[in-house]
Amino acid sequence: MSDHNEKPEDNETVRAVKRARARAEAAAESAKKPINWKAAAGIGIGSAAILGALIYATRNRDKSK
Repeated sequence: MSDHNEKPEDNETVRAVKRARARAEAAAESAKKPINWKAAAGIGIGSAAILGALIYATRNRDKSK
């Protein structure tokens, strides 16, 4: 066998190393930025309010009452 044959295991290994490096870089980047909990809570409450308004607006109303 020749040493120049392409090996699928090598390609998968290279891909796994690249993924691991990307995950490590992303983890390092997220560690640098603190989470703004007030903004996150505001977004969650606002989303719930919009969802509630949409549910209320699309409900069936009985006109006979």
